[in-house]
Amino acid sequence: MSTHFWESKKGLLLQILLVFLPPVFVLKSVFLLPAMVVSLLLARGMLHLQNKTWRDVGFRKPKYLGRLLTITLFATVILFPLSSVVIQSARMLTNSVPNLEAFKVIQGNLVALTAGLVVAWIFGAFVEELLFRGFLLNTLAKLFSHSGNPLWISWIGAVFITSVFTGVGHFYQGIVGMLGTGFIALGFSAVYLLNRRNLWSCILAHGLYDTVAFTLVYAGILL
Repeated sequence: MSTHFWESKKGLLLQILLVFLPPVFVLKSVFLLPAMVVSLLLARGMLHLQNKTWRDVGFRKPKYLGRLLTITLFATVILFPLSSVVIQSARMLTNSVPNLEAFKVIQGNLVALTAGLVVAWIFGAFVEELLFRGFLLNTLAKLFSHSGNPLWISWIGAVFITSVFTGVGHFYQGIVGMLGTGFIALGFSAVYLLNRRNLWSCILAHGLYDTVAFTLVYAGILL
């Protein structure tokens, strides 16, 4: 297929489908993490078809390191209490609680906490951010721009769909968990855009958020 096809609406939609099929097929199984690596490799290939590299979507050394760290830390500090408010509101509206059973093994278990943080930083912070912010968000924005939408509307639409996609991907946490993770994903997208689409910003924000959350689970505060 020609480059023109891969940059068309159909081509961009097909790329998204191909990249995210592997983890969808093995969701909630031991093969999820390897499937995410496969998706990452596929995303690299799809970006090539768009005449882009990871660098083009933000995986590059930040021009102003101090600015990136300041915005990232500030956003993370704000995001945690805001997401807590969203989750508590969702609990009251739905009369249900998020299903965090998968994380109970961390509670009071230092070895499990350490292993969990390693997985969170590699697959949550690094792989997920390259896939969702680096590939999906940029591809969706490019897709929406084909309809003649103003650039800012294309990006807003891309942020919204990416957040919904993230929330649905956490269906095992129940409706409250999906709403919470969707909101958190929206926050990571905001960090990414505020830092001029530098992926290191949302990678760090994601990793820091998970570190705080896992530590609270370990201490028995979050569960």
